[in-house]
Amino acid sequence: MLGLLGCRRLARRALHEAAAPLKAHCFMAAGTDPYANLALEDWILRNSDPQSYVLYLWRNRPTIVVGRNQNPWKECDLGLMGGRGVALARRTSGGGAVYHDLGNSNYTVVMPRDAFTRDACAAMVARALQGEGIPASVTARHDVAVDGLKVSGSAFKLTKQRAFHHGTMLIDADLARLHGCLRSPARDAIEAKGVPSVPSRVVNLRDYSLGLDHQGFCDAVAREFAATFAPPADITVVDAEHDARFDAERQRLQTWAWLYGQTPEFSHRFHRCFAWATVFADVTARHGLITHASIDTSPSALQPPPAARRLFAAAAACLVGARYHPPDISDRLRSVRSSSPHAAELCGWLLANLSFAAES
Repeated sequence: MLGLLGCRRLARRALHEAAAPLKAHCFMAAGTDPYANLALEDWILRNSDPQSYVLYLWRNRPTIVVGRNQNPWKECDLGLMGGRGVALARRTSGGGAVYHDLGNSNYTVVMPRDAFTRDACAAMVARALQGEGIPASVTARHDVAVDGLKVSGSAFKLTKQRAFHHGTMLIDADLARLHGCLRSPARDAIEAKGVPSVPSRVVNLRDYSLGLDHQGFCDAVAREFAATFAPPADITVVDAEHDARFDAERQRLQTWAWLYGQTPEFSHRFHRCFAWATVFADVTARHGLITHASIDTSPSALQPPPAARRLFAAAAACLVGARYHPPDISDRLRSVRSSSPHAAELCGWLLANLSFAAES
């Protein structure tokens, strides 16, 4: 059995070796910071030898990780996440939103692009589970399932010379938290150009193996990686969270510009029947900035008085240029909100709806 602790080397030496002409290497993250772990993954992709095979094993504290071109306002309940201490991260690969916690393990395989296929690594992981007595198989979507229930989702990234396949593995994850955080209260009100997630029925491996844990999963995958690609596959523990070489990328992955500003264009539409008018709002944002806002009544309704129309126009004008972020929206509406009771009611409604889908 390939022991994790017995294969430990100095992280600095291992990172240097991964950039040299090695046939195969394995890394394991020492910490659970999602931004540090994603930064290390990116480093491996960019710096490992183009002909090498690298296995990277890691897990994160509670985090929702969205795909590069996804809309976090549509995919996640950001308010619930904030209240439960669940972080938001955006990866550089495509695919759907996934939930990470310490009951979920992640694997990444980096390889030469000309050797990459979408099923090869999922099949490797399925064989590793089969070796542990779990009847795993690969689905048509390149995920890993047990008895038709998803235990591992996959995503991919290709560069000129390299490719990676990374995936999750639900071992003993908090599935109730998973379902709650991955259900946006504004999902039906937002029309997005980004990639939507495809909901699947999921199950933990703990339902099939009481003894399997993170270390056991990593050992099993490392053995199968060595058998599939190239032995020996020694495992080096890397503490990217406390390594200055990863600081810049780790900080970039936490910025509002990356987490939210990367979002493709989307529209958010909502309405309300006030005592004085039925009002419809249509807000469009691109890269996290509101580019268009219209506020009006239904064409078939009685038209509001000129003062109400001026109020609608003023509120809409205030929103344009604001970040899709509650404090920014509140600041933009402040001058209009204080102009009349109807204005205060309208602006409160706008802020509540835009905050309904926004981060805390």
